[in-house]
Amino acid sequence: MRAWLVAAGRSVRGLRRTRLLILPMLLLALGFGCSSHHTDASAPGTPPAITSNPTSVSTVSGRSVSFAITATGAATLSYQWAKDGHDILGAIGSTFTLYQAKVEDAGSYTVTVTNSIGTATSGAATLTVAAALTFTSPMGLAYDGSGNLFVSDMDDHTIWKVDATNHKALVAGSSGLPGTLDGQGGSARFNHPGGLAFDPAGNLLVADTGNHTIRRIAADGTVTTLAGAAGIPGSTDGGASQARFNAPFGLAVDATGVLYIADSQNHTIRMMATNGTVSTYAGTPGTAGLADGTGSSALFDQPNGIALAPNGTLYVADYGNSCVRKVAPGGIVTRLAGQINNAGFADGSGLSAQFRTPVGIALDAAGILWVADTHNHAIRRLAADGTVSTPAGSGGVFGNADGSGSAALFNLPCGIATAPSGSLVVTDVNNHQLRTVTSAGAVTTFTTP
Repeated sequence: MRAWLVAAGRSVRGLRRTRLLILPMLLLALGFGCSSHHTDASAPGTPPAITSNPTSVSTVSGRSVSFAITATGAATLSYQWAKDGHDILGAIGSTFTLYQAKVEDAGSYTVTVTNSIGTATSGAATLTVAAALTFTSPMGLAYDGSGNLFVSDMDDHTIWKVDATNHKALVAGSSGLPGTLDGQGGSARFNHPGGLAFDPAGNLLVADTGNHTIRRIAADGTVTTLAGAAGIPGSTDGGASQARFNAPFGLAVDATGVLYIADSQNHTIRMMATNGTVSTYAGTPGTAGLADGTGSSALFDQPNGIALAPNGTLYVADYGNSCVRKVAPGGIVTRLAGQINNAGFADGSGLSAQFRTPVGIALDAAGILWVADTHNHAIRRLAADGTVSTPAGSGGVFGNADGSGSAALFNLPCGIATAPSGSLVVTDVNNHQLRTVTSAGAVTTFTTP
C-alpha cells in the first residue's frame, strides 16, 4: 500500500509540473502575453512599405514619360500619385504615365500607398521637360553660309529659318495657307514645298512640289517663280517659263549655279542651266522603273532627295525602288545600294543591303553618304567602299526617343543635311521635330532656347 501511495504522489506531482508547462503555452496560443513587438502568421497584416522609389526623368515635350514604384504590405494596396503635392485625378496605379509630356508637366512627383493598416509616401522624382522645336511637317533642309538652317514645312506651306541658338523665324509663306503667289516674305504663298538648296549668290531655291514649280527666295525675302507653271504638271523641257515639272522634290546646285532637280512624278532627274533652260538629265519622263544606263535609257521610280559631290557626281534616293543611285557626269546612272524589287531592312555590302522608300540623302566632307531611310525609321550610312550600316534608329521600329544607335527612335525621317559641325540634321516628320545625329549615331532633339 505504501508503495502505491508513493507512486500516486509522484504522479500527482508530475501532473502539476505538466500543468505548469502547458498553461503558459495555452495562454500564448490564446493570445495572452502578446507585446507590441510580436508578429505572427495569423496577424491581420502589415502597413505599406515602399521598396522602390520613382526615378527622376529629363525629356523633351511630346514624348511619353512613366514613373513607377514597387511596394509591399497587406492587401489591398491603393495608390495615389501627386504632382507638387497635389493629387492627380485618375493616377491610381503603381505606374503613372504622361503620354505626351508638356513643359508645364515639369515638377515633383510622389505616390502615396494605402491599405487598411496605414500609408506610406514615396520619395520625390523630378520631371524636367524641355520644349522641342516643332513644325507641322518638316521636310527640306539647307544651311546658308552663316550657319543658319532653313526648313520647309510641307503641310504648313511655309519656309522657316532656325539660327544657331535655335530661334525659329518665318521666312516666307503663311502658316496653313497654300497658294501660288510671288511676293515678299509672308505675303508669298507655297503649296507643299519640298527640297531646298542655296545657289552661289546666296538665294534659297525651293522645290514647290504641290505647285510643280521651282521658286527662289532672295536674301531680302522676295519670292519669285524661276521655272514651271503653278498648278500645271508636265514634263516639257525648254526655257524657264515653258518648262513643266510634276511634283519636283530634291534640289542640288553646283558651284557654277547649275540646278539639278529630282522630278519625282516624272521619274527623272532634270537640269536647269544658269540661263533658265531646263533639260532632262537622266530617266524617261513618265516611265517608272529600275534600269541603269545613260540619259533616257536609265529609269527611276519617284526619285526624291539628291546630293551633289564636288566632282559633279549626283547621288539619288530612288524612293520607289528603295535604292540609292549614282549619276556620273554625262548622265551615266548606276545602282549603288539596295536590292532590285526587294524593299526591306538589311545592312551589308551595297547591292545586298536593303532600304525601304528612302527620301533624303546627304554627302559629308569625308565622302560618306547618309540616307534617311524613311519607312525603316532609320538613318543609314553608305561608306565609300559600298558598305551599308545603321548608325541610328531601329529598322522598322518607329517612335520618339533620343539615344545612341538602336536606342534612338524616329517616325518617318525624311530630310537630311550635313551641319557645319559635321553632324547631321534630320527632319523627323511624324514627330514634328528636328533631330541631330552625330557620325557615331548619337541622336538629340532640337529644343527651343
